[in-house]
Amino acid sequence: MSDSAMKSFHHFMKICAVFSGIAFFCLPLSATPVALLSIDQLAIKSDCIVHGTVIGKSVQKDAEGRIYTQVRLHVQDVWKGKVKSNPFVIVHGGGILGNRRDSVSGGVGYKLGEEVVVFLAINSRGEGVTLGMQQGKFRIWRDESTKQCYAQSLYHGGKPKKATAAGYRLPARLPLTLETLKRQVAQHKTASVPKS
Repeated sequence: MSDSAMKSFHHFMKICAVFSGIAFFCLPLSATPVALLSIDQLAIKSDCIVHGTVIGKSVQKDAEGRIYTQVRLHVQDVWKGKVKSNPFVIVHGGGILGNRRDSVSGGVGYKLGEEVVVFLAINSRGEGVTLGMQQGKFRIWRDESTKQCYAQSLYHGGKPKKATAAGYRLPARLPLTLETLKRQVAQHKTASVPKS
C-alpha cells in the first residue's frame, strides 16, 4: 500500500472512531442495565434470604395475560426473614405456555434440581421475587475433589483456579464458599424454617 493510500486509510479510521464514539454516547438511557449490587446491598435490601433446592416449576398466565413462572423451592435453611411454607414459592416473569414463549431481558431462571441461595423481596401474595433479577440468585455447587461448597451468581464468585492457572481476577469473581457467603449476610439474619 502506498504512503498516500495508507494516510487516507488512517484518516478514514479516525473519522469512523469519532462517529462510533458519538453513536455510543447517543444511545438511549433506557438501554442502561440494572445497577450492580454488592452482596451486602443484596442482603440489606432482601426481605428474605433462603438456601434450598428447586423441586418444581409451573408456568401460568395472570389476569392481564402475562406469562410467569412459579418455582417451588424446598427450603433447607433461612438466612434472613421468614417463609410461611416449605416448599416456598418464588415467581418470575416469562416462561413457555403452550406454543407461546415469553422472556424478560436479564431475567432470572431456575432449573429443576438446582441448589441455590436466593435474595428475595416478598410480594403481596407472600411469594418470593428475586432481587436485582439475576443478581439475587446464587447457584451452589460442590468441588468433587475437596467436597467444598461454592456459591456463584452472575456477578459474584468464581471457580477455584487449578494449580497451573495464572492471571488476575476481579475481587468479586474470586471463589466464594457457601460458608463465606452465609457469614457475610449473617449480620442481617432473623430467620425461622417451617416444618415440611
